[in-house]
Amino acid sequence: MLEIFIEITNQLFWEGYAEQLAIENPKGFQMELAQFTNNYNS
Repeated sequence: MLEIFIEITNQLFWEGYAEQLAIENPKGFQMELAQFTNNYNS
């Protein structure tokens, strides 16, 4: 699921967005990943 999240967010914003978010705002990255997982795991 993590790989899909990274791929989609990079396509929505820009290449490297997910990696940059994880470095600059780890809590925000985890929050967005959790929301993504909750929404698409149902």
